[in-house]
Amino acid sequence: MRTTASKVKALTAYSTLMTIIMASLFLFSFHKMKKIESFEEINVKRINILENDGTIRMVISNREKQHSGRMNGKDTEKRERPSGMIFFNDEGDECGGLIYQSKKTEEGIIAGMSISMDQYENDQVVQLSNQEFVKEGKIQSQRGLQINNYPEESTYSKSNELITEAEKIEDVKLRKQKMNEIHKKYGSKQLVFLGKTRGNSQGLFIANSDGQLKMMIYVDDKGEPKFQTINDKGETKDFLIVEK
Repeated sequence: MRTTASKVKALTAYSTLMTIIMASLFLFSFHKMKKIESFEEINVKRINILENDGTIRMVISNREKQHSGRMNGKDTEKRERPSGMIFFNDEGDECGGLIYQSKKTEEGIIAGMSISMDQYENDQVVQLSNQEFVKEGKIQSQRGLQINNYPEESTYSKSNELITEAEKIEDVKLRKQKMNEIHKKYGSKQLVFLGKTRGNSQGLFIANSDGQLKMMIYVDDKGEPKFQTINDKGETKDFLIVEK
């Protein structure tokens, strides 16, 4: 029979062996978790960037697999969106993105690129974009920085709910009237545009909080410098620009 001393030695050896095995497994697993793969080239249709808890933070995708959007913890209904990157905040709600496309229509080709930042729980309020419409080889474009704003009572979910209900109205005239009311009360208002307009003017265009254009400093399509203000009646006042 084994002595007490030999039993203790056996248990000690067993404990030591198990400790080494468990430590090796832990270090091996940790090494695998921290392993960084390197690729020279990779083909992929969509990449999801996630937090440790699974919260989505960014999606890089082609057009077919592009994320439909997310607000208040819920994905929006599936819809066609351009390829690019969609950003999500700490709550997992969409907060901006970078998109680009060229699309053929019966009227012509629509092309462009845009990077945008969204208002909390709403749509884009800062946008740097290039928008083009090509027809018969001629390009009509708008390029620049646009700043928008939404009323305090407006949220993406609330506006979307109202629009969904309005779309059920069968009377075309009444439906259009309701849509206009929703947009006027809850839609975005353009406050500032800096860039090139579709009318081939380049300049700064500033509106009031209701989105009504109030001041324009620009060079028109004929190369003439302009400085104009607009009153509440829509009447334009020109200021003389003296050239030396």
